[in-house]
Amino acid sequence: MSLAYGFLFGVECPSVTEIRGGRWVGEIYGCDIDRLEDKALVEQALRDAVRRLGAKEDTIQSVVYKFEPQGLSAAALSPVAAVMIHTWPEDDASATLDLYFYQEADAGEVMRGLAEALGARRENAFTYRRKEA
Repeated sequence: MSLAYGFLFGVECPSVTEIRGGRWVGEIYGCDIDRLEDKALVEQALRDAVRRLGAKEDTIQSVVYKFEPQGLSAAALSPVAAVMIHTWPEDDASATLDLYFYQEADAGEVMRGLAEALGARRENAFTYRRKEA
């Protein structure tokens, strides 16, 4: 398989010169602690975010690791997008988020959707945009 064209998990991937997308890095604060600690809710929110970034449901894989006594880290991945979270319940019920997307998408809207799903009162984010090579 050349770098210019290929398949990943059985999904056709664009050539290197056709790749669009970018990365959003965000922090959310003042989340609803019950939502932030809910493994199933967080996993579903991440899977929904990856789908909204362009992934097909059958290509998404996810994992959640719950820390004791509190906090979790989780990721949802696909060939066209990935979303990761690490929660900090002890620090203003906050979380850090990373969104990677490999095609045009409204990542800001996806980030706001994650913040809403977790009951955040404040959010902060910045982005890196990819351009054609």
